[in-house]
Amino acid sequence: MQQDLTPASQHLLFIGGGHAHAIALLMIAMNKPAGVKITLISNLIQTPYSGMLPGLIAGHYQFDQVHIDLGRFCRYAGIDFIEDTVIGIDPEQRTVSCLNHPDFSYDLLSIDTGSTPDLSTIPGAQENSIGVKPVKQLLDYWDDLQQRVLDGDYNQALHIGTVGGGASAVEVLLAMQHKLERMLRKQQRRSDHIHFHIICGPEQILPSHNVRVQRLYNRVIQQRDITLHTGFRVAEVKPGQLISESGQRLVLDEIIWATAASGAGWPARAGLECSDNGCIRVNDFLQSVSHPDIFATGDIADMVNFSRPKAGVFAVRQGMPLAKNIQARLQNRTLSRYKPQRQFLSLISTGDRYAVASRGPFSLSGAWVWRWKDHIDQKFMRRFSELTELPDSTLDNDEIRIENPDMRCGGCGAKVGHTILHKVLRQLPVTHNNAEIGLNKPDDAAVIAVPEGKLLVQSVDSFRQLVNDDYLFGQIAANHALGDIFAMGAEPHSAQAMVTLPYAGDTILEQRLRHLLLGASKVFSDCGIGLVGGHTSEGAELQLGFTINGLADKQQLLTKQGLQPGDKLIVTKPLGTGTLFASDMRSQAHGRWISNALQQMLLSNYQASRILSDNNAHACTDITGFGLLGHLHEMLDGSGFNIRLRLENLPVLEGADLCLKAGLFSSLHPQNRKYDQYITNLDEFKDSHRTELLFDPQTAGGLLTAVPADKVEQLITALHSAGYQHARVIGSVQQNGVPNSVELI
Repeated sequence: MQQDLTPASQHLLFIGGGHAHAIALLMIAMNKPAGVKITLISNLIQTPYSGMLPGLIAGHYQFDQVHIDLGRFCRYAGIDFIEDTVIGIDPEQRTVSCLNHPDFSYDLLSIDTGSTPDLSTIPGAQENSIGVKPVKQLLDYWDDLQQRVLDGDYNQALHIGTVGGGASAVEVLLAMQHKLERMLRKQQRRSDHIHFHIICGPEQILPSHNVRVQRLYNRVIQQRDITLHTGFRVAEVKPGQLISESGQRLVLDEIIWATAASGAGWPARAGLECSDNGCIRVNDFLQSVSHPDIFATGDIADMVNFSRPKAGVFAVRQGMPLAKNIQARLQNRTLSRYKPQRQFLSLISTGDRYAVASRGPFSLSGAWVWRWKDHIDQKFMRRFSELTELPDSTLDNDEIRIENPDMRCGGCGAKVGHTILHKVLRQLPVTHNNAEIGLNKPDDAAVIAVPEGKLLVQSVDSFRQLVNDDYLFGQIAANHALGDIFAMGAEPHSAQAMVTLPYAGDTILEQRLRHLLLGASKVFSDCGIGLVGGHTSEGAELQLGFTINGLADKQQLLTKQGLQPGDKLIVTKPLGTGTLFASDMRSQAHGRWISNALQQMLLSNYQASRILSDNNAHACTDITGFGLLGHLHEMLDGSGFNIRLRLENLPVLEGADLCLKAGLFSSLHPQNRKYDQYITNLDEFKDSHRTELLFDPQTAGGLLTAVPADKVEQLITALHSAGYQHARVIGSVQQNGVPNSVELI
């Protein structure tokens, strides 16, 4: 999408990736308001579409088919995506607090975080049952339950029950039954030891639907040999047991809770007017009745003039009026009233490929209704999934259309105002790094005393923003800059920052600078150092870099040129950040791929450096822009040795292989291919796209080290224990081949 070059003066903030927000963001992205920075905060980078969830549980769909990829969509739409959980808001200061980020400021706020079954009112329910929401928690539980059944953990009778008589309780249980029976039948195992139960407080299931629908589902439940317990109002939940208000006991091994839902507690704590169930009360414009600069939609909202059930159909239909009213509010125009429909179409599945249509007093059923429902659901999801093509393992390179092939990759004027800079600096953590003059008493330059007998080790690194999360980018840039210091076995001492911020209003500038420097300071504080100075300016795009100072004893230094015959080569982190973020900038990478890659980029090399020094590593470098092969060449250069590299042992980030196969390369990738001349047998592997991983440039990559063979086992164990789970041996140093070359095996 075309980028808005107008300096941002307003911040539009969305909390939650619910259905209404997904639609609203799609509409706003198509007609983005000038001068507005848009941010979405969600605890899920891929959010589930509720209409297809039973189909996923039943095995009719794959994970990606039923999840909206918020990370990928936001990259496409030019919206900042923040993966985090909101824990509070301050409507007076207009700030939002998150679990793992500094506060965000906003001018206009919209909330669509959904709701979850209220387990707090029933003793023991939270400890002894699983709610149908949050969906991620339910799906993790479902994967675990399937594995336990496959492993034979339940050789005797297994009783599974849902508490609740609404559509979600019935659909989820029917879907689970369908999948487990099919799964066991495929293994030629019996399933008659698994018993299913629906526990319903009212005397009839599906109380919000007409009698014909209720009768049909009663028939289905009877035919599927499911036990229906009506009029069973749960008063207490004990391990493996439900107790009703009348004292009746029901033994269940697995309890899924699907009763009436409630909202999160933080909106009410913030002073927003909420209903008794914790949902935000909104007017006909979808605004909070108590705070007009806050909108709320979906299950988290209760319209004061229109009482409607918590159903996905209402959330989807609120997307368009929400987008229009947000646009109007930003431009000081008159808002439009939204009146939800009285009757609505429900399409409820029965686990297998059969469904029931219900609207008011009418109903239809059959396999054709399921196909109709499937068509509607898939059409809805295509609005988000067909923005750009994703890499596909079944396609050849020439079948992939690469978006924006000439885009320059991220990764590897005027000063910011004095007032903004000093407000941010006052919020940074206090550090004690023995600088004679630094931020503790600012001057024209920092002054550092180098202890007698120590060497000053210094490195500098700077690059463009590669992820639209300033706090995470600050951490990644700091980790990347520290890499050279750690690779040389030095102890970091201090840092100076170089920041270029895009033109924007003062409030947005302050927030961005604060998030960047707080993110970097988090990494620096973990290493016992801090900022001693730096330079800030405004420019066309965000750039961040650091000059890092370190100290080392001469005998302590690790260099690239220390290889010895028989050494084993170890990498501490997986490869693939170059291709993944090249794909992400084209909106051709799954959000979860990027989320996983970020977790590795946030992993500091600090502990790895100490482990290598303690285990007598002979040589070390960090893997950055020149890729694995480029840095291997630097280690080999002039040594006279050669390296045998086991291609299949290279640790690789999820999705990187597919992106490389599709030809989605970083802009530095072609230049790194010049190192292929040092591979003696590349022709033997010409059909393997895995060779492209050798040229992939890395940001905040791991360490590449040569260690004595007798130290490998204890070193790998120590690295794994320290959190470097992907650390592995990838090759060895030889002296009986072509000097200064690499042989693939």
